[in-house]
Amino acid sequence: MKKTFLLKCMAVLFVSSLAFTPIASHAAEPKREEISKLSDSEYEAAYKAEKASGRVINIGYDGGLCQAVIPVAQEKGFFAAEGLQTKLTRSESARDAIAGGKIDTSAGMIAAWLKPVTNGVDIVFTLGLHTGCASAVVLADSDIKSFEDVKGETVAINGGIGGIYHNIAFRFVAHDGFKATDFKWKDFPADQSLVVLQRGDAKVAVLSDQLAEKWVQEGQVRRIRSLTFDDDFKNEACCVMGISGKFLAENPVTSEKISRAMYRASLWLRESEENRREAARILLDGGHISGTAEYALTLLNMYAFGLNNAVTEKSLYDSVDEYKALGVLDEKLDAEAVKAQIWRPLDLERAVR
Repeated sequence: MKKTFLLKCMAVLFVSSLAFTPIASHAAEPKREEISKLSDSEYEAAYKAEKASGRVINIGYDGGLCQAVIPVAQEKGFFAAEGLQTKLTRSESARDAIAGGKIDTSAGMIAAWLKPVTNGVDIVFTLGLHTGCASAVVLADSDIKSFEDVKGETVAINGGIGGIYHNIAFRFVAHDGFKATDFKWKDFPADQSLVVLQRGDAKVAVLSDQLAEKWVQEGQVRRIRSLTFDDDFKNEACCVMGISGKFLAENPVTSEKISRAMYRASLWLRESEENRREAARILLDGGHISGTAEYALTLLNMYAFGLNNAVTEKSLYDSVDEYKALGVLDEKLDAEAVKAQIWRPLDLERAVR
């Protein structure tokens, strides 16, 4: 009985000894090593003591290839192997759905989630999923080679001013030595980006590779900047797993199991092109994506999966610093405290043993 009580206490109390909580306050979050020292049987007992272990875990998915790890983990049984009951919930804004309690976890782009999280949205990150995702493109027959050639001109983004692709574009131009004010920014629907360039409404469009790559293959556009291929971005985590801070504080072992399933799915995707080909078929046959399996495979081959914690941590921390310098994040923000608060990495040693 005493052991059961202890396990219940440890299940409620897990995660990290980090004390500063500018985003949300969750009482008595203990050190991660308290969980890591549990034997496998103790670990499972601690999991079963958590409330979430007895219910379905709602995981958000928006149909994008950036979140491919989620349906792969579902369809290939990685969640089930952890003893989890999971349901994929279609959500166009996973961030808002987590904040509103409609889902427990999902995957999203750092560029989309950092600002709202630092403004108080209760989400923490436990795992980096893959690199890549977005590019800046111009018409293939234009003379434009870089942002230097379009200084003072209009750059098309989508997702709104201050949204994902606006933020990514800010980093592109900053890395090239420019200020955001050196360009004009205009928001257009993503699927109109090619037409926008052809009409001359913008000289450059920044958008997802899921859209851009098709036009690249057709010879209509070419990249001048890329998270996927450029040396200063290609090794960064683009997409991360985000989980409700409240859920994680109350269900630490369940949270680790969810993260572990996604990590193992990510490792499976990294393992071989044949696995990625199978994943493309799974995604298409399961109605998780539209298009063709071959195009999905092309995109999956562009991303690097199975990222280690050091890569993800550096990506998050660099983004915090750069977005603060760019004015995307509040200049008064305590960057070091925020870094400590938002990053609760999965114990990868337990994940792969």
